[in-house]
Amino acid sequence: MGWVGEQDEIGWQPVPGVGGQLKCRGQVIATTRKVVYEISLKEIGFRPEPYVICDAVMSADGKPIVRMIDMSLRLTGMTWEKLEDIWKNSCQTLSKCLTAYTPKPAIFDSASIMAFSNGKPSEAFGERYRIFDAGRVIARLPGPPYQFLDRITAVSGEQWVMAAGKTAEAQYDTPPQEWYFDANRCDDMPFSVLLEIVLQPCGWLAAYVGSALTSDVDLSFRNLGGTATQFLPVTRHVGTLTTNVKLTSVSASGGMIIQHYSYRLTNAAGEILYDGTTYFGFFTKQALANQVGLREVTPYQPTADELARGERFDFPRTAPFPGDQLRMMDAVDLYVPDGGSRGLGFIRGVKTVNPDEWFFKAHFYQDPVWPGSLGLEAFLQLLKVAAVKRWGWRDGDRFETMVLNRPHDWTYRGQVIPTDRHVTVQAEITALDDAQRFLEAEGFLIVDGRIIYEMKRFTLNMRS
Repeated sequence: MGWVGEQDEIGWQPVPGVGGQLKCRGQVIATTRKVVYEISLKEIGFRPEPYVICDAVMSADGKPIVRMIDMSLRLTGMTWEKLEDIWKNSCQTLSKCLTAYTPKPAIFDSASIMAFSNGKPSEAFGERYRIFDAGRVIARLPGPPYQFLDRITAVSGEQWVMAAGKTAEAQYDTPPQEWYFDANRCDDMPFSVLLEIVLQPCGWLAAYVGSALTSDVDLSFRNLGGTATQFLPVTRHVGTLTTNVKLTSVSASGGMIIQHYSYRLTNAAGEILYDGTTYFGFFTKQALANQVGLREVTPYQPTADELARGERFDFPRTAPFPGDQLRMMDAVDLYVPDGGSRGLGFIRGVKTVNPDEWFFKAHFYQDPVWPGSLGLEAFLQLLKVAAVKRWGWRDGDRFETMVLNRPHDWTYRGQVIPTDRHVTVQAEITALDDAQRFLEAEGFLIVDGRIIYEMKRFTLNMRS
C-alpha cells in the first residue's frame, strides 16, 4: 500500500478509541509444525494518519488457537499528503520498473479505490454512501491481491444518476514482478487478470452512478457475460494500462438492475490490446439463492466407450502449468483425445470448493464469491492440458490464450460460493489444426449439478 516513512518520524500505534478483543484457546509449542496468521481488513483510511482495523486468527497446525477482534494500527507522524510527496519523489525509481509513461493525475486515487473495496464507501464516493459504512452492505470491488485498478483519471456524466452514456477512464500500473506472472509460469498476463482489468472499472462506474441507492435492500453485483477480442500480447513489461468504459444501457425491473458496458484497453503507446462488451446485474440475496443456472443448454455427455478408455490424472503441478495460487483444477477426471461430438477431443476437470481459498476473501468483502474470471481461467487451464497431451512441450514453447484477433464469449447464470462443494469444468474441442498447434473449444462450468457458466470460441495456440 506504500505506507512508509522516515524511521525517526513515524511510529506504529493502536487507534485511540477502538476497543479490541483477544481470545486465546491454545498454544504454540516445540512440536508445532506450522503457524498461520489470517487477517481480514474491516476498515482502512486516514484520520489524518493512515490506519487499519482488522480481525485476525492465528492457527497452529490447522487449528485456530487465537482470535483478535477489532485489532487496530495507525502510522503516527504520517498523513496522506506526506505519503503523496514521498511517492512523487520516488518516480525515478518507479520508472525503472514500468514502461516509460507518465500516469495521468487521479481524480479518484488508490486510497479511494481501497476504501470502496475494503473500507468505508463514503470515503470513496461521498456522503450519500455513508449508509453503507455500517449496517447496510454495498456491492464492492475486489480487494488485494485480486484488485487491478489503481486510479480513475476521467469520468463523464453527473454522479448519482444511473443513466446510459456515462464513461470512466481507469489506469493500472502493471508490476512486472507481480504474483500472477510467476503463478502463470510465463511472461504473459493470465487471461483472468486481463479480464478483471477491464471489468473492474465497470464495477466502479456502477457505484459512481449510485446504483446501490436505487434499492431499499442490499444488492450484489454480478457479471452476466460478454464478448471480446484480444489484439496484442500483454506481458509483464506492458507498464501502465488504460481502460475506457461506457455504460451503454440500463434497465430495472422486479428489483433487479441490468447494465450493459463497452470497454477498450490500451497500452502506453495507445495501441488497442483488448476490446469488447459486457453486462452485469444487481440482484438481491434471495434472487441469487434461487438461481437455477443456464437453461436450454445440453453439455456433451461422454459415451460409455469414452468413459471406459479415457485418461484420469491429477492436474499437473509443474511448468508450464500454473502454480498453486492460480491453479483452478484439482484433477482431470476424463480426457479423451478423440472424444466429443466432433471427435476432436474432450476434457473434464474437477475441483473441491475450499471456503478458505484466497479468492473468497478478496472477491468480495462482505460478499464472498468465486470470481467468474477464475472459472474461465480453469477452462483455459484444461485446454493447456489437452494441448500438451496432443503436441508435447519443448523448451521455448509458450501458450497464447486467447488467440489474437479471434473473438470469444462467456455467459454466467449462477455463482460459486463458499458453501458449495464441487465444481466441474468440461471442454469440447470444436476446431483443431495440428500444423499450427491451434485449438478452439466450448464448454461449461457446473457447480453441484447446476450448469452456471458457458464458454464459447475459447482458443489456444502453442507457439515456439
